[in-house]
Amino acid sequence: MDEPQDTNPALLNTRFEATIYPGRKAETKNWADDLNVDRVPDREGEVRALLTVNDVVRLLEQGLEVRLTRAHAPGPLDPELIETDESFQRWLDEKVEALKTTPPKPFIEP
Repeated sequence: MDEPQDTNPALLNTRFEATIYPGRKAETKNWADDLNVDRVPDREGEVRALLTVNDVVRLLEQGLEVRLTRAHAPGPLDPELIETDESFQRWLDEKVEALKTTPPKPFIEP
């Protein structure tokens, strides 16, 4: 007898840290350009992403290999992690002022 699947909306909204590999069906070396997920390369050149359940299913159906490393339950952000407009503006003003006093060197010398 099959066990009933839990379709709790909170579980369906869980995000997974994952590493994505090309799998056997990768047609080009730029396979990662078509993932349609927010991703970041890591130090070893692997593709890492934060995926929804739907993302995981879609990528697997495309023939990609997806390795899940951690689950993150949905929930409110820690208020201490939220930047205020004022604190961001102070940070930005400091960076701009530093650039005004010490401009960066050009990439190509004139």
